Amino acid sequence: MATVSLIRCDSYDPSLVAELVHEALERVGGMGRFVRRGQQVLLKPNMLAAKEPGHGITTHPAFLEAVVREVQEAGASVRIGDSPSNASKGIRYFWEKTGYLDVAERTGATLVNFEASGTYVRKAGEATFYISKTVLDADVIINIPKLKTHGLTLYTGAIKNLYGVLPGFQKTAFHSRFPHPDDFSRILAGLYGCVRPALHIMDGIVGMEGNGPSTGTLRKTGLILAGDDGIALDAVACHLMGFRPDEVDAVRFAGEMHLGESRLERITVNGESLSGARLHGFDLPSNRLMKLVPRMLVRWAGRFIWVRPQTDLARCTRCGVCIQSCPVQAIRMEDGGPVTDYGLCINCMCCNESCPEEAVIQKMSRLARLFH
Repeated sequence: MATVSLIRCDSYDPSLVAELVHEALERVGGMGRFVRRGQQVLLKPNMLAAKEPGHGITTHPAFLEAVVREVQEAGASVRIGDSPSNASKGIRYFWEKTGYLDVAERTGATLVNFEASGTYVRKAGEATFYISKTVLDADVIINIPKLKTHGLTLYTGAIKNLYGVLPGFQKTAFHSRFPHPDDFSRILAGLYGCVRPALHIMDGIVGMEGNGPSTGTLRKTGLILAGDDGIALDAVACHLMGFRPDEVDAVRFAGEMHLGESRLERITVNGESLSGARLHGFDLPSNRLMKLVPRMLVRWAGRFIWVRPQTDLARCTRCGVCIQSCPVQAIRMEDGGPVTDYGLCINCMCCNESCPEEAVIQKMSRLARLFH
């Protein structure tokens, strides 16, 4: 039986977050169960975009700081790192905007640049991963995901958050090679098996519903989840959001690969009850309906039922980040702004994730809106 702690927390007040992160950890054995004095610990938050905390896109700095201090109190040193889109153009800007630089200055934690740390090669199934040396050299890895929906994988949590351990353009290449959500989700599960963090602590105080992970709708979800099994943590979070059992492929595949426990009936929830914490009326991604269409019909149905990226030209600054992030070169710049060739588009939503102005939205066909 896996154990996941589930704690209520209704604000990012630093003292409250620190108290309740501590409680969540105590319910799974305390930080001392995972970290020993003198060790080097790598914290992997969700630093998807260079956005201020109020946008709800990244792990909140107050949450990150609470985890940093827990690790330091256990006697270990702390490094913080992630590799978001376009990190190679200047990671410090991401640290500043997300508030992580302030956290590092207050606590003495070290911010690390995955793009400059070198890589180790790891293989899983069809995939060859080049994983940041900073990650695999750490004595302990702690994963700090954000509770959000995702336009391609439906949900982003403990498993999906580890995609950021891959520096450089390989993240884009995987989207190009494995465009179908099922295939890409297998890649995510394989990567999880290569990294295997010791502990996962989810920032679910403010989550994102609808078409996440960057342009969805913020919702005060008021939760902290923690546990040593990221698959179990994701299974609990998916249930709370309203996904059907086994609906989120990455969680199901990771369970089938015996990387963790994906069966809800075999997970002990310590703290709030599942029924009491359920997020009623949570708006799930538009692309969810495509999961109901058999593979052989996807190509045919795609002519009528689709959800695809579209640029809001009123917000677009013509910076070109979407063009650079597209793994199949489906976007070009014209006089009016970015234009997407939907014959080439694989709907990976890299443009949506990387846009610094949140100008790339997910547009549904009329038939898709009917079923949504």
